[in-house]
Amino acid sequence: MSDSDPQKFDMKAFANDLVEDIEKNRIRLPTLPAISLEALLVVNDAGSSMADVARIIAKDTSMAARLVRYANSPLYRGVNTVSSVKAAITRIGFDAVKNAILSLAMKDVFTTAFKPIQARMEALWTHSVDVATKATLLADRFPHLNKDEAMLAGLIHDVGTIPILIKAKEYPVLLEKESNLDKVIDKLHMPVGKFMLSRWNFDSALVDVAAQHDKIDRVPKGKEVDYVDIIQVANILSHQGSESRWAGVDIEENLACRRVGLDLVRNLDKIAEESDALSEFSSMLG
Repeated sequence: MSDSDPQKFDMKAFANDLVEDIEKNRIRLPTLPAISLEALLVVNDAGSSMADVARIIAKDTSMAARLVRYANSPLYRGVNTVSSVKAAITRIGFDAVKNAILSLAMKDVFTTAFKPIQARMEALWTHSVDVATKATLLADRFPHLNKDEAMLAGLIHDVGTIPILIKAKEYPVLLEKESNLDKVIDKLHMPVGKFMLSRWNFDSALVDVAAQHDKIDRVPKGKEVDYVDIIQVANILSHQGSESRWAGVDIEENLACRRVGLDLVRNLDKIAEESDALSEFSSMLG
């Protein structure tokens, strides 16, 4: 239901309408490529082997090339460069290849043919790659965390924004004034992201990331650093120097930054620059 009068815009009604659209498949969300979905089905089949997964991925030259780049990236780079899909999967490991496939296919979710929101969608993807890169570098310092899962967590942390942007085309008041759209995204993207990832059967740790990454005052349940901590820190660092409210977060006082370690947080951009991680990951994911 369109409404161009800012005084009549009802955020709660917008949220309820959006959730109902998603539940009843009335909103056309971008989806993962068919080859990725096929590969994920094979990965989730207990009777499948690496050769089965390699055979599926090899059918798509673009996905195959990206998976090989993934295996040769800073996440897994070994003494020798791998050049085949099967060798790439062997290096990544069968258990980790699911996260790799999802990460490599995620860019296709951040797409739209609707021009008024195209720039916002592209900026969202660029930000998500930056957060994913930083999260991967952070996770590398914690043996109990998985680098592949940290990368995927970075890529999906703001996924709830996508249906909000798509739904916004029905509301001129949101497209005509960006500050109105920003307020809606700020308020709704976490619960919508939680709803989406739960419906897509993502792991609970990733659902938690979508649901909690913007909660600055979050008090974690456990003593160990978790993926929400990692993404919150990466998000804060990604927004530094911008006009976002996140740019004003005091790193020294933020609980997630203190849990991760202030020395690591302060030096992460230098680590990323020295490893040239952002350009490598951007190339690999794009």
